[in-house]
Amino acid sequence: MTTRWGTRSGDLRAADVRLGDPARPVAGEGDGRVRRAVVLIHGIGEQEPTGTLRGFLDGLGLGREAWSKPDRVSDNLELRRMSLYGQATRRAPTDLYELYWAHHAPSASGPQVVAWLVRLLHRRSGWTGGPAAPALNVLTLLLMLTVLAAALIAVLMVSREGVRAWLTEPPFWVAAGLAAVQAAVRPLLTRRLADAERYLTPDPAGVAARTEIRSEGLELMRRLHASGVYDEIAVVGHSLGSVIGYDILRLFWDEARHPTFERAGPQPEAERLVHDYSDPLGLAPGEVEVFQHVQRRLWRECRDRGVPWLVTDFVTLGSPLAHGRLLLDTRASSLQRRQDDLELPTCPPMPSLAPSADADERSASFYPAVLRKGDLERSVLVGNHGAPFGPTRWTNLYFPTRWLVFGDPVGGPLREVLGTGIRDVAVHHSGRHHRWWHRLLPLHDHLRYWARLDGPARSRPATVESVPLIRAVLGLEAQQEQVVRGG
Repeated sequence: MTTRWGTRSGDLRAADVRLGDPARPVAGEGDGRVRRAVVLIHGIGEQEPTGTLRGFLDGLGLGREAWSKPDRVSDNLELRRMSLYGQATRRAPTDLYELYWAHHAPSASGPQVVAWLVRLLHRRSGWTGGPAAPALNVLTLLLMLTVLAAALIAVLMVSREGVRAWLTEPPFWVAAGLAAVQAAVRPLLTRRLADAERYLTPDPAGVAARTEIRSEGLELMRRLHASGVYDEIAVVGHSLGSVIGYDILRLFWDEARHPTFERAGPQPEAERLVHDYSDPLGLAPGEVEVFQHVQRRLWRECRDRGVPWLVTDFVTLGSPLAHGRLLLDTRASSLQRRQDDLELPTCPPMPSLAPSADADERSASFYPAVLRKGDLERSVLVGNHGAPFGPTRWTNLYFPTRWLVFGDPVGGPLREVLGTGIRDVAVHHSGRHHRWWHRLLPLHDHLRYWARLDGPARSRPATVESVPLIRAVLGLEAQQEQVVRGG
């Protein structure tokens, strides 16, 4: 088929271009090769445009193989596209893009962030059944002991020296300590945690910024799909970037989930998903690999039926979605209700539930529909708007937490929160720390998912080396390193 993008050896569907019409070519115009795209979404902090993407490639050991090219997809002129051609390794040519959102992050004051943290402590639903529960319980106990100690000291000072001594002559070390803590914590609150507070809190003050971030991500997905260049797309989200990626996929799926009349036909893989995987919490850990094979076949079937959805993999690194029961509850509804309403997709996807229906009256996640063209009708199965993780595999990497703060307390397993079809992988990193004392810093592992390895990967019981695993999941490994994946 000839399009404005050139002639492809593959079968670019008309459905692929109905999502948008970019004003300029993207990459690999007319070269006829299978081409893949990877979208990297950074986490909190004052990131530099393309800085996370370059660090990602350098950490994976691919920096010297990557070509810096113009990013013709994004409207942000600060960004670049990094291309891997893989002639030596025979990997599919891959273009890596960065969804840069730091410039949209709204500002927040220290008191706003502290108030948000206090609200989290008040949510009893997050105190049990999740990786945040031990830390929350310890923190709450420490706060209670601190308040009790302060009250006891005040009572003793007032009883011995009077109220004036307590109000006007506090010990110098207390005042100095509070000033030091304030100076140290303020940048963390206002420049880092503020990003999380504003994005994860659906308050009016943050709605505009949330919409800008999601709209930019949606536009990126539309342009990548409509370009006619890419056959597959993978999305990688680190930290808060994993939440943004999750939002973008669930919103874009609603635009790109419908088959076309011309390509309607049998859908045995969709039927199998409905029949065998109707319970989001029904898979044992040993069944996830088989389920991901099913997802890969379902993705191919959706493509054959004209569904313009190219996303094969979603990869989350240190994702705060592990604390979904704590972070995703709102004043209006709980996480469970939002999942029942298909607002927050699960893996496997949740069947539809009418507002007044019982649990036994759910409609399948891929429901029957009729497409019409003139006097002709064809029956198809359409994924409901909560089913992006029917055809899309979800792999979640996390460093196991040690002593509540070491490891990566931000991340954790997702299967009990967002579905047992998620492939949770506990990882380690064998590379050296820049300074020996860095290993003692809380949250330091949160920044090491793609840190450079100084030597060969090492085996450890119960965990997998992080860097080779990321390369394998994204199909960026050399031919001799390839790891078998579903499909």
